[in-house]
Amino acid sequence: MGSSRNLTLYVDLLSQPCRAVTIFCSGMIDDDDDDDEDARVNEIEAVVQIVSFVKKETREPLFLAINPLGQVPAIDDGGFTLSESHTIMRYLAATRKVADHWYPEDLEKRACVDRMLDWHFGNLHRDVAQFLVHRELAPLLGRTKNPTLAAEAEDSLKQSLKTMETVWLKDSPFLAGGSQPSIADISSACELQQLKLLDKEEPGALLAPYEKVKAWMVAVEEFTAPYFMDAHCVLEKVAQIFEDRRKCEAEAEVETAPKL
Repeated sequence: MGSSRNLTLYVDLLSQPCRAVTIFCSGMIDDDDDDDEDARVNEIEAVVQIVSFVKKETREPLFLAINPLGQVPAIDDGGFTLSESHTIMRYLAATRKVADHWYPEDLEKRACVDRMLDWHFGNLHRDVAQFLVHRELAPLLGRTKNPTLAAEAEDSLKQSLKTMETVWLKDSPFLAGGSQPSIADISSACELQQLKLLDKEEPGALLAPYEKVKAWMVAVEEFTAPYFMDAHCVLEKVAQIFEDRRKCEAEAEVETAPKL
């Protein structure tokens, strides 16, 4: 089913859920380029409004009128407002003309996608978020890094990766059992991209034992190219800033170390 209503998408591309929704709506009309006629993964057109969490734009009255919880992503579809990335993608799949594999009409296949969306939020999303906070992001949140909690979160993350490898991807190239990706694949793939905020070598080391997970990541990126990498440009820039900061801190430690 198509829709002629005007859709506005509110996102901050540092956010995994925002990137997932953005990729799903690939090739959107942008504020700065209303004439963009590029091929798109889905036939969804929208005005993209960047709302910066860091600049506290999510707390401004104009945005709170869209989502009183002050969280992105959110949409305004001709006056109907909605938040929560999984719900947004389900809604857009139902109201726009998109390929069936993203969120199938068949109720059994759809239930498999819903299961993966629920598993993602309760497992992979939790694990990645906790690991990053306690390993890297705590000072930015006014907290102290906690190596013990970081180690526990890393163990939990490895268990989730093992589950993906041995259960969800055991007999299928994609998480919900299909031969093509669903919205659950986009969400989970974007989640693992958050690991780029760690030391440059660490994401590869974490994923090294999981051949099917690595192949799946490549498959999702290739299927949604070039939009997958486009949506991650901001994250890549921030990851480089983090890497440069770690290098400076390491050099400073060497310079201040006692000379023997």
